[in-house]
This record gives sequence, C-alpha cells and structure tokens, in this order.
Amino acid sequence: MMTIHKGIITENNLESDLAYMGYTLTIEQIVLVMKVISPDFIEIDGNIYLLSHFKGYRENDKNRFDNTPQGKEKYINNLSISDVFYFSEDIKSHEPEAHKKIGLYILEFWKMRLYHLFPDKKFDFILSENGLFDESDICITFYQSA
Repeated sequence: MMTIHKGIITENNLESDLAYMGYTLTIEQIVLVMKVISPDFIEIDGNIYLLSHFKGYRENDKNRFDNTPQGKEKYINNLSISDVFYFSEDIKSHEPEAHKKIGLYILEFWKMRLYHLFPDKKFDFILSENGLFDESDICITFYQSA
C-alpha cells in the first residue's frame, strides 16, 4: 500500500519550486524566510515565548489582560501579519486573504518547531482576522493549553 502525505502548501513541485526560488531570490532572502518560519523561542519557568517578542518584557511583568501564564504567552507571542506587509508595494500583499494564508502557513511551521522542541507540552494556535489585543487585522499567536 502507498500513501502520499501532502505538504502544508498546496501545489508542491519541489524541483520547479526550488529552481524558481534559486532564480528569483537571493540566498539572503531565502534564509530570511527560513528564519521567520523557525524563530528562536525562550522558556522561562515553563512558559514559552518568541524570543524576539519577549525581549521587551521582564519575567515579572504582569499580564494586563487576564494575569495568567497562558494569557501572557498569548499576548507576547502575538504577531500582526498585516503589519508585516503594511509598506509593501506589491498590491497582492495587501489582500486580507493572502495575509490569512501566510498566517496559517507560519503557524504550521511554528507548530512543528514547538512540538519538536517541547514534545511534552500542548499548545493552542490562533489566527484572528480581526486583530488581537492592541494589533489589528490578521494576527497569529500561540500559547500553552491549560
């Protein structure tokens, strides 16, 4: 019996996709995309945060929303996908559906990385189309399941 396990992104053709990527992108651009889908995480007292987002907070900062470890994770790990493309000159990059798709793809990669790094932990992942906390439009975040 043979089973095909499809990739996360539809219409995969590895050879032509790699050839196109190698033709149109620089090595620096490719590495930058890989960094986005595989960010650094920090674990503090059992809580997991995106390292780049956590740098602006202190360990003892109170969560101004619900004062729970999960609430703090959800807030600190929040990323506005729409803000990423705010200054883009590409008209397609301003379409909410494109932001939603990219947000879903990023979350899938983050899931793989988080479950690889923390196999004993369970996480919840959110894609919001109406913003989260003080961010607007398409946002993504993750936090540990209670």
